[in-house]
Amino acid sequence: MRGLADELGVANGALAAYFPNKRAILAAAFSHIFDVTSRRYADERARGLRGAAALRAFLTELFPLDEERLLEARIVIPFLEYAAHDAEMRALYVTLISQWEHEFEVLLAEMSDAGEIGPGGDRRAYIDHLLATTNGAQASAVLLPETATPARLSALIESLLIAAR
Repeated sequence: MRGLADELGVANGALAAYFPNKRAILAAAFSHIFDVTSRRYADERARGLRGAAALRAFLTELFPLDEERLLEARIVIPFLEYAAHDAEMRALYVTLISQWEHEFEVLLAEMSDAGEIGPGGDRRAYIDHLLATTNGAQASAVLLPETATPARLSALIESLLIAAR
């Protein structure tokens, strides 16, 4: 906490008034990233995107394809580490991610209605695949930036869309 306060140029006590510990900072940062990402996607959706085009737009917002999203990934990774060992952090993750899971269900229904995917298939498994791949892409972009290039991550998004069929 002291290091962060020094970095921000504020007194440790001033920071502690808002965030009593590192856990609180990570929870606030993750919630903020979730909200910012959701707003970016909502802006895309407001343009009238549906089905596969909307899923592509959503994944584009989730994947670390630029510096802003890479910074977000650098915050998500330590949050996930805390959430793995902290029931309240895990509950926050489950609550927020369930909103994205619901949106994925909506998108898959739209894709089915538009004939972009067939009626069969295990949609729950596909949603799990989307979430796991997103987390993996974030980790790869942070830890293996030489291989997790925007071009390769964009190709991964396209492969996820193909996998839906």
